[in-house]
Amino acid sequence: MNRTRLLLVFGLASGAPTARLPAQCPDGSPPPCGRPAVAPPAASSVAVLYFDARDTADAYLADGLTEDLTSLLGSVTSVQVKAPGVVRRAQQATPGNAPAIARALGVRYLVDGSVRRVGMQVRVSIRLLNGATAIATWGNVLDRTPEELLGLPSVIAREVATRVGGLTPSSAAGALGAVRTRSAAAYDHYLRGNFLLALRSPDGTARAVAEYREAERLDSGFAAAIGRAAYAHAIARVNYYRLPDTPIESLAVRVLAVADRALRRDSTSSDAWMARGFLLAFSNPHTMEGSLQGFERAIALDPKNAEAHHQYAQILNWLGRHDDADRELHVALALDPGRAISYADLGWWTHNRETALAVVQADSAVAFDPASPMIRSLRALARLLAGDIRGALQDAELADRLQPGDILMENALAIVLARSGDTTQARALIAHWAGRTDHFMAIAALVAIGDTAEALDRLERASPDPHIWAALHLPEFDALHGNPRYERLLGALRPPGAVGP
Repeated sequence: MNRTRLLLVFGLASGAPTARLPAQCPDGSPPPCGRPAVAPPAASSVAVLYFDARDTADAYLADGLTEDLTSLLGSVTSVQVKAPGVVRRAQQATPGNAPAIARALGVRYLVDGSVRRVGMQVRVSIRLLNGATAIATWGNVLDRTPEELLGLPSVIAREVATRVGGLTPSSAAGALGAVRTRSAAAYDHYLRGNFLLALRSPDGTARAVAEYREAERLDSGFAAAIGRAAYAHAIARVNYYRLPDTPIESLAVRVLAVADRALRRDSTSSDAWMARGFLLAFSNPHTMEGSLQGFERAIALDPKNAEAHHQYAQILNWLGRHDDADRELHVALALDPGRAISYADLGWWTHNRETALAVVQADSAVAFDPASPMIRSLRALARLLAGDIRGALQDAELADRLQPGDILMENALAIVLARSGDTTQARALIAHWAGRTDHFMAIAALVAIGDTAEALDRLERASPDPHIWAALHLPEFDALHGNPRYERLLGALRPPGAVGP
């Protein structure tokens, strides 16, 4: 897609030539004339900027305090808080320019801060800024021992809520609830786990699981850490990440107990319900019983959980309910504009046969997260469908360099190579995954080189997987249409309640 078209997607170009503007409009307002005035931001609107860590080793702590503070302020009904994802992107677009960030986010206030170690203590400098002027309306420097960090987000949230939301100190304290754990060490491991899980990589997810387990070992009642551990396992299962001590084939059944343990401690945990919904899809692959209900419960508990809306869309897509999935992905994007993976899923599932639109969605995903190997590989396949073999090769090769030795990246590259005529290199990559039946992309690569018999053999040997029935409807499997074995597989794998053949 050319630059002008991409800019149009993001509303950054009009396509019209630039005209000379008058010095003043007839009504005395500044140009351009006739454009509706932008409404001022709501008086109680605020964005919590990601704290600066003076030492990179403390990046997990700075991010964790930022996200905890955002979550706490989000629980105060009189305060309007921007989602962390959109805040991070605005910060990256105009670093250090508070008025520009506030305008981009449409908020009246910004909270910024920094974290650094001073001897045995952690020093957190915090300011509440007027977004239009970047003038601080409140600020403080708080020195805390590691043990005292537990209550720090609540302390800051109370100060901000009283100034932004118009609450009294006592009502702010009541609205912000209780501390989730009383173990400072458990809290530290929880924040480290969150930082690692956000990397969305095989190694990061495995290390996050270890951090959450340690947090639970230190505080067996730490429901947030247990729920996040269950969700990290669910992320590993859906992305085919192999964890050191949990075989992927039995991961869902074994980890359901972790989600249930979290819910026994806190039945209102949106993370735990979201994990349970994912894990039930894999534990009950023929029926997916309980999966939809798990996600619906997660969303009912936290309607602003963009991740829950996004992952609910995955389940709906697996059932062929693409229109419903499309709506959920748009809700996720409304809550957190610029979610790269949500744009990627829109292109991959909902619009996989509308090739021009699929490429536009994939371009949007790459624009927001150009370093994601998964998103690059998905755009490679979208470009391939659109006939852009050169662009597809560029993306697929970059994805393979970014995450070498990965089953998705190598087989996506093999598909592109096969379609470009280089079946020799494609076969060499496919050979790395000989006999593997646990990822549909390895089977799609066989179809691409024309080995339909082996592809069908693997599909018939594969363990039940709710993902596979939906994947078999993708264009990568078009060559199998009409094959009696393929048609039988579709019928055998079709979940109850699924839409489509």
